[in-house]
Amino acid sequence: MADDPGGAAPLNAPETRRRRFRRPRPATVLAAFAIALFAAWGIGTPLIGQATTAATANMVQSGPYPQAGYNETVGSDALLYDTYTSAIPGTIVFKKALENGEFAGWDPNNDGGGALGSVPNDALLSPLTLPYYVLPTWMGPAYTELLIVICGAAGSFLFLRRLGLSKVAGMIGGLAFVGSGFMVMWVDFPQSRTAAFIPALFWTVERFLQTRRVRDAVLISIPIASMLLGGFPAVTGYAGATASVYVLVRLIVMHRENLRRLLLTALGYVGGLVGGVGLVAFQLLPFAGFMKTWVIIGRSQTSNQHLDPTTLLTLIAPWALGTGNTESDYFYMSPNAIESIDYIGAAALVLILVATALPWRARRLLPRSVWSFFTATSAVWLYLIYVGGPPLALLQKTPVIREIFGQNFIGRSRSILGFLLAVLVAIGYDVLTRQRETADAAEQPVSVHRFRMLWPGLVCLVTVGIFVGVLYTGYSDAKHAGANAIGKSAALSLYKHQLGYAAAFTVAAILCVVVLWHAGRDRRAAPDLGGLTRGLRFTAAAALPLLLAWQSAVFASEFFPRSSVSTFYPVTDTHAYLDANLGADRYASTSTGMVFATNSAYPLRAVNGHNFINQNFGAMIDAVPGGQIQYETYIDFPQSEETATSPILDQLAAKYWVSSLGDAVLGKQVDAKTDGSTYELKPGQSVTVSVPVTGRLRAVGVTPVGTVSPTKADSLDVVVRNASGAAVAHTSRLANTLQATMTSGSLFTVPVAADTQAAGTTYTATLTWHGSKPIEVQADAGSPALTAVAGQNDGLELVRVDDSAIYQRLNAQPRIRWASTSTVVKDQAQRISLLSSGSVGADEVVLSADGPAASGASASVDVTEDGNDQVSTTVDAKGSGYLVVADADQVGWKVTVDGRSATLRAADQGVVAVEVPAGKHVVTLTYSPPHARLGLAVSGATAVILIGAVVGEWWWPRRRRRRQEA
Repeated sequence: MADDPGGAAPLNAPETRRRRFRRPRPATVLAAFAIALFAAWGIGTPLIGQATTAATANMVQSGPYPQAGYNETVGSDALLYDTYTSAIPGTIVFKKALENGEFAGWDPNNDGGGALGSVPNDALLSPLTLPYYVLPTWMGPAYTELLIVICGAAGSFLFLRRLGLSKVAGMIGGLAFVGSGFMVMWVDFPQSRTAAFIPALFWTVERFLQTRRVRDAVLISIPIASMLLGGFPAVTGYAGATASVYVLVRLIVMHRENLRRLLLTALGYVGGLVGGVGLVAFQLLPFAGFMKTWVIIGRSQTSNQHLDPTTLLTLIAPWALGTGNTESDYFYMSPNAIESIDYIGAAALVLILVATALPWRARRLLPRSVWSFFTATSAVWLYLIYVGGPPLALLQKTPVIREIFGQNFIGRSRSILGFLLAVLVAIGYDVLTRQRETADAAEQPVSVHRFRMLWPGLVCLVTVGIFVGVLYTGYSDAKHAGANAIGKSAALSLYKHQLGYAAAFTVAAILCVVVLWHAGRDRRAAPDLGGLTRGLRFTAAAALPLLLAWQSAVFASEFFPRSSVSTFYPVTDTHAYLDANLGADRYASTSTGMVFATNSAYPLRAVNGHNFINQNFGAMIDAVPGGQIQYETYIDFPQSEETATSPILDQLAAKYWVSSLGDAVLGKQVDAKTDGSTYELKPGQSVTVSVPVTGRLRAVGVTPVGTVSPTKADSLDVVVRNASGAAVAHTSRLANTLQATMTSGSLFTVPVAADTQAAGTTYTATLTWHGSKPIEVQADAGSPALTAVAGQNDGLELVRVDDSAIYQRLNAQPRIRWASTSTVVKDQAQRISLLSSGSVGADEVVLSADGPAASGASASVDVTEDGNDQVSTTVDAKGSGYLVVADADQVGWKVTVDGRSATLRAADQGVVAVEVPAGKHVVTLTYSPPHARLGLAVSGATAVILIGAVVGEWWWPRRRRRRQEA
């Protein structure tokens, strides 16, 4: 086989030490180069520090960032908002704690606080998250993605080599997996960190099935534990269920005549699974404890919730139905691109067809039942993902696994499907490049079905039929759904371009297959004429991995973020002001005022957030006008006076209300007088106008008319002066941002921080238009007609206007406060009604259950520690009362008074309070996640048992031999 360009060793040939260390063959080098090409091209410049793979370029399109100088930043990848609003900020909090020698089990910064390192949600303890902790944080995403590629490719290689496939096939299979739709589209999410260990799971399983050694059973626990640490249990569930079926099939084939061996091997596999779960019990048990108390909505699935069959086109043409870029060509199928795109590659699909259509050749390369398992299981998953129906309904109702299938969208099982298809890709490659081996083996008398040649035709016919169908429906969707989303011309152009591009790769791959098929036949039938056949064969075999890498790298590079490092959570004036003035309290914001949950990265406490929400705390949020929880982990608010002044936000210590300059200014609007004329604001020229409001002033505004098309650099500058000519406020508002754009006929307001001026103060406003073209505005008596917004007694005070508008909420209660009086209200609806009424003062607490009445005496509270996992105060009370901490600490926290355990009571519906007697006392709240001690004990015991099992397997035979020798 020295002339075999595929680099395959003869079937079942022993591998000597000399062969093991010989120089790699050219095809092997090219396959390794293809993986490196995919990683380098797909991830790109973030690997050398020229950008970051975090989608923060999209983040800075919202909140205070456009006004802070990021309005010209080009954003895309809007579908990755979960990564920069949850996963990365949580990682930043955890990393900072580690640098201070602490383990942050809790993040106090959003949603009233939530579990962090104590649960696996953000994959903080996944081995693949390590780059975040050893590199600058902004480089972490890129090198985590590189580790995902290495882990997925290496695991695939090891598994495929364990099955007896060639090195090149192993690398191609790994490349197909790491470049598949699920692995690319879930970039920066914990999901891809979980799925990266699927190949390693199958490798350890197959290794154990072949060796039946204890240490190999123990090895199974490592990928299981790593997947569970990845924070997305559905992916682990899909993989575990598929691997279990694989084990069952393989055991029946291998040991059906030896029931004892079959059962013992199955028991070893189960032990490996249980060991993996046990190793992560320290996170899983707290997660299970919290899960019962979190707001869980909208997770139930039905058999009708599956991917549209038309999206099968994305197997070879990922962007045919739109992209993940919100700037243009937005994906117009349902659900979104991340959930739908199931790319594997045109060359990969051709190889899958080869593997599927030629079972008699494929089976000779593999252990028994392997080909049947991977083809059948791939077909089953394809059916479940794209058709659903009764089989999916059955899985959703079957005990145990219904938690996997009934609570998670079936489209996310593309994770395991991508691996199954990648295995078929590798098999197809070896079917072509190792034909001579299978041909030699075929010389042995075997029973061959006389109709076997009908099978390739049937496979091709079915495949062509499916793709013709989805091509037709895809074209129809482009004309209708695409036309509504991005325009008919754009949708059809994108559709045709993507299909043409995919067709070119398909044709090239087919040509390689034809060359390999004919050049690889029996040498007597196809003599090697001057090395031409061998050269053609090598070229075709080398071209296939390069074709796969090329298309996959283009796919990944077009979606993986490449944000400027300067966009990685930059500090704006808004962040600096809140950091200097917020103290221990919180802010609340509109959905456009701040990018929700990014506050953890700074860190700043906010009512807004992106985390699992305690049910009682969530009931408080639902009581805020407009603050209903529409997604189970999102808290955000609209801009309205009743929302901004809600007494519930007072209870939650929301000291500030943050809105964007494009949000409606809260207050009393005084409309401009206009005589029907217009005034031209010329670029760079100023005009001074009287303001129709005296005293407290929050905004002035003009109404553009005619053609208005501002650029992203255009702005309206306003300087407000009092009667003496002194400037009292100055704001420059951009006229064109993602959040709000100046339009004809609509009032364009510019917030100004003159809300603290004395009653009767008169003003003038000097307007300067900084634009590329003049604009016309409504006028009165030859001057711009000016509308104003006056401050009023609404409990708000506009205190800062720069890159956002910041109102101080004057009735907000301190987050950590003393309550000298108490009220017990056991009914939740009545409790929320009372809290929403505004009648509960800062010195009063509403308890959810019976507790000692407060004495009415005052106390001083000195906060000595206010960290992630501990809050400590010194209370000097003249009489008994309650220390109230307005955090969502009802579950997972304990309290001590002077070092002695005390009762932490549910208070003010969603927060906590502790009774403190008269005198001076130290009150300490400590994070203590549910079942944490039990989880640590289980994890420790599991680790000891697994290590003991490995040591015992090594020690026992040696002990027995020594006894025999003695």
